[in-house]
Amino acid sequence: MKPSRSSILLNYTGNGKGKTSAAFGLALRALGRGWPIAVIQFCKTDMETGEFRFFHSHFPEIEFLHAGCGFTWDSNFTLEDHRRAAQAGWRRAEALLQDPHLRLLVLDELNMALAFGHLELVPVLHALKTRAPQLNVVATGRDAPAELLEISDLVSNIEEVKHPFQKGVAAMEGIDF
Repeated sequence: MKPSRSSILLNYTGNGKGKTSAAFGLALRALGRGWPIAVIQFCKTDMETGEFRFFHSHFPEIEFLHAGCGFTWDSNFTLEDHRRAAQAGWRRAEALLQDPHLRLLVLDELNMALAFGHLELVPVLHALKTRAPQLNVVATGRDAPAELLEISDLVSNIEEVKHPFQKGVAAMEGIDF
């Protein structure tokens, strides 16, 4: 039986490190095939991360949007600030989900934006289900809602076995950001 669409929805979730890295690995593979891509990072600030620097300097044509104020537990922003940032990012995501030219959309930390209640689940699910037929989407983040996992074509649950943070090692430039 031939699938009715030519794209898939991927979800990298779990409590382990590497969900964003997996999504950007996929983005590099897509770029190697000449695909137009876009990235929206929910819950993350406009901090100049390694991935942002790389894409901005080597692929300036790629839309790379930060749609967050930082993670809720590590922020001086109000819950409403977080919601507003996520909702602004989601408005852009809705437009990109209908773009007939885009082949890959990375929605980094979408799972967390949903888990924290910054975005409403039902409209997100609808937009993902009704996206442009050629558009592959990868969502990342801990605590993916069951309903999102249900509609995902690929789900990878990345589990933590050991992490340097457990020994008090701070996030490292080039490894963590």
